[in-house]
This record gives sequence, structure tokens and C-alpha cells, in this order.
Amino acid sequence: MRFIVALVLGGTLAVAGCGSDSGGAAGSGGSGGTGGPTITMIAWEATADCTQGQRSDVVVTVTATGSGSLVYSGSVGGCDNPINAAVSTISCPHFALYQGTAVVTNAAGSDTVGFDIDVCETASCTTDPDTCTR
Repeated sequence: MRFIVALVLGGTLAVAGCGSDSGGAAGSGGSGGTGGPTITMIAWEATADCTQGQRSDVVVTVTATGSGSLVYSGSVGGCDNPINAAVSTISCPHFALYQGTAVVTNAAGSDTVGFDIDVCETASCTTDPDTCTR
């Protein structure tokens, strides 16, 4: 239940932009040296035939470090399919800027990072330095 609440709140807070709400550390829930995961980069790639106003796939890659098994989750508002692995394929209508949230969890904690996907965009952002904020 705590994970679901964190996921819902993370999606809601993504409106504020990408990166940290913890004063400069990557993400919002990483626990640093205690084994909690840290998201270091998020990349997204639109298909080559992407056309504004037409739904097509976007591949989202979440790069994270941490001990043990890492569980990936998240979503991009307005797009279909969840972020549910280190590499996930979502489907966006490509009408506007889409705000997303990626969450990586392990037994020691979680890290959440927000990011924005523009129409038919292929790009990436990092959390140190924080280039996710637009």
C-alpha cells in the first residue's frame, strides 16, 4: 500500500518538474550509502516515423544503481502503458508536453524522478547534475 501511495503522489508531484525535492540529492527517496536505489538517468526515444498529433511508441529507459533486486515503476500522463522495467515502451498521442514519473524501489528504499517528454522528442536527463528540470 505504501508503494502505491508513493506512486500516486509521485505522479502528482511530477507537475513541479524533474529531479530532487531533497535539496540536491538525486531523486526524492534515495538513501545514499545505505543501499537504497538512485536513479541516475532517464532517456526517451520517439519512433523514427513519429508525427505530431498521431499516437506512436516512445521507449523510456531508466538507469539506476542500488543493491539487490530493483523494481521499476512509473507513468507518463496522457500516454498509455506503464513504466514497469528498466526499458519500457509507452504510447503517446504527441499533442503536447507529457509529464512523467519514474520510481525505482528495492528492499532498502526508493527513488523517484520526474521528467518531461515533448512531442516526438528523443532526449535524456540526468540527476547529477540535475538536467531533468525544464
